[in-house]
Amino acid sequence: MMHRNLLILAMILATVTLQTSCVKQRGCTDINADNYDPEAEQDDDTCVPTRLKFVGEYDAYGTIHNGDLNLAPFENVGVNVEDSTAFGPKDLIIGVSNFDAQLYALRAVVSATYDLTIERQSIGDFTYWGVGNVNGRVLELEMTRLEKIEVAPDVFENDTLYLNLYGIKDIEQ
Repeated sequence: MMHRNLLILAMILATVTLQTSCVKQRGCTDINADNYDPEAEQDDDTCVPTRLKFVGEYDAYGTIHNGDLNLAPFENVGVNVEDSTAFGPKDLIIGVSNFDAQLYALRAVVSATYDLTIERQSIGDFTYWGVGNVNGRVLELEMTRLEKIEVAPDVFENDTLYLNLYGIKDIEQ
């Protein structure tokens, strides 16, 4: 009887061991996601792309200067960051209102967990580039805008402006 009970106990333990060893740990398996789980063996569709923490509308203010330390306050600025996977899984589109007469859509790329890079790009007469980061609801951007201006026939000068912005993300309703 005791031998039979030990045999039943051994079979139960073997069955439990086999069942638990066959279960794969589920979680986010995308290494580019904020909630990546290095121990996950099976994706459970809970991945949150890193770029999504940047997406939103920001009420911003900051300074603008031309490199001669002539700082001027820059207020009532709207910054819109949109998700864009047209070029890759880390892409964003940034719009800064109240900066130029026209609102331009600037391509940016998530360069680290909390950082973004606005790659050098020409739009019309302007060339833009910069960097930024996000911390909670706070966005910080440092942008450069270069404008090539014709001062005489075939004589050009570059007018460079530096924009430093700090924005608070609007809370979604």
